Amino acid sequence: MPSTNRTLLNNVASLGVVQVVNYIFPLLTIPYVSRIIGPEGFGLINYITAFVSYFVLIVYYGFDLTATRKIAVDPDNLAIRSKVFSEVTCARLLLFIVTIVGFTICVGSVPILTENVMLSLVLFLTVISALLTPQYVFQGLQRLPVLSMLTLVKGVINTSLIFLFVSKKDDLLLYASISVFSNFLISLIAILYVIFFIKIKFSFYSLKHSLAILKESRLIFFSSIIFSLYTTTNIIILGFFAGATTIGYYTTAVSFIIIVQSVVNIPLSSSLYPYIGKSFSESKENGIIKLQKIVPVIFYFTAAICLGILLLAPFVVFLIYGKSFEGSIISLQILSFLPLISAMSSLMGIQIMLNLRMDNLFLKVTSFAACFSLGMNLLLGYYFSYIGTSISYLLTELMLCISFYFILKNKGLILFNKENFKFKNVIAQILTIKNM
Repeated sequence: MPSTNRTLLNNVASLGVVQVVNYIFPLLTIPYVSRIIGPEGFGLINYITAFVSYFVLIVYYGFDLTATRKIAVDPDNLAIRSKVFSEVTCARLLLFIVTIVGFTICVGSVPILTENVMLSLVLFLTVISALLTPQYVFQGLQRLPVLSMLTLVKGVINTSLIFLFVSKKDDLLLYASISVFSNFLISLIAILYVIFFIKIKFSFYSLKHSLAILKESRLIFFSSIIFSLYTTTNIIILGFFAGATTIGYYTTAVSFIIIVQSVVNIPLSSSLYPYIGKSFSESKENGIIKLQKIVPVIFYFTAAICLGILLLAPFVVFLIYGKSFEGSIISLQILSFLPLISAMSSLMGIQIMLNLRMDNLFLKVTSFAACFSLGMNLLLGYYFSYIGTSISYLLTELMLCISFYFILKNKGLILFNKENFKFKNVIAQILTIKNM
């Protein structure tokens, strides 16, 4: 097997392990915890987490894409990867200081944060994990098996602590603390591994240099913030019209969809990004040809999963969360085809547009989608509560996917080839990848 293809398959498998640990382990604890804290508890944690996620995004600043891209160009160059690591770390330190100030203001002005100040502060510590995590290094070097092993350890620790110590409704704060601690632990170990085993050397950069790095990556950052406007802000808007229990119904459905998307889409996307990026660096035609062959495999795989969610939604909700979460069923069915839609959007937006440096156009499309989402959430959320919010989320993702398709088509970049979608060709492509 050629080393490039072997590395791709190893990285897909490793990231699959990471996502399985990140979400399958919680699926082991959720049936236990959901029956203790109920929809109201889940709604409260998820609402505060929605606020915290903005500050996590600020610290991430899109470096998992931009820094990965820099390292992937010449992964054997120790000087380049040390420089990128140092630049990202210094820039994130600066951003972390900004988030402390911003979150302090939020805690003093947002009632739900003020009323649950300790829970808010504990969940905010997730930002420290975002500061430390060096996943972009592993992605750029296409060396992800070690990350999967560390995440496996985290999953075991997290799950064990929950079953040992969470036993009553008042343990909501403890439940949140365990998750935050395990995330911090895995980030700390990962960054120590990067320094001592991958031999990356850290150097401090000036404030001026860090600001220049932030300016350089601003378009990707703005895109990620805009993306959150139709994935996270909908929870905030729903909170204007509904209580914690209703938020719990909606966020439970969304959380399950995110689990599916993460287990299926993120390993493929994170592994394909540097792999396809290298193909595009050789030639645009080579990158498109490789994607055209991969797309049908991903399409049929995610479509089958989506159909399963649609049909099994009642069974899944009752089995995993309990009867008190019955209100989540309809929301889960509405959102059931998001994994397929988001997978196609990722292939067109991340794998093609960003690899071809179409960052500005990508930002414009996602900005329009964010505005559309805000309007739809305010309208449908007001009249139809969390059902309307679910419909808004689905429509926004669908519109984004269709927009990417027509933009690329107008530029002569055709990702969907009918011939490749024939089952015999899909099977042949799977066998080709396996045997290469």
